[in-house]
This record gives sequence, C-alpha cells and structure tokens, in this order.
Amino acid sequence: MGQYVLYRLLLNKADPEQGIYLAITDTVYDEIFSEPVGEPVIHELPMRLIVTDSEKEEVKKWIAPQNREFR
Repeated sequence: MGQYVLYRLLLNKADPEQGIYLAITDTVYDEIFSEPVGEPVIHELPMRLIVTDSEKEEVKKWIAPQNREFR
C-alpha cells in the first residue's frame, strides 16, 4: 500500500486527472479489505481497487473510492 500511496502522490503532481488502481487478488480482498479492519483503508485513504481471480486470471470487480473528493 505504501507504494500505491507514493505512486498516487507522484501521479497527482504529473497529471492530476489520471487515476491509479491497486490490483489485489480476491483472496486478499476477502481476508483483509472486506473485513472490519480493512474497510477503513478503502474509505480513509481512499483507494481504487481492482479485485482479480488469480485462478481464472480475470477481473472480478472494480472498487471506486468512497470519498467524493478523491481524484
């Protein structure tokens, strides 16, 4: 996540209209981000996520930031 935050900060300086997503597996999402301990990360940072199925090698869902002020 630290790398995601760094890239987001640098990208905002270079091109504020461009967005960045963090790709994670469905296992990581289910074990961390969908749990009460992980939900604040999505809402407070906020983060754009791409949840993938690593076995099928396909995108399962795109999660946009909940904070409307986020670019």
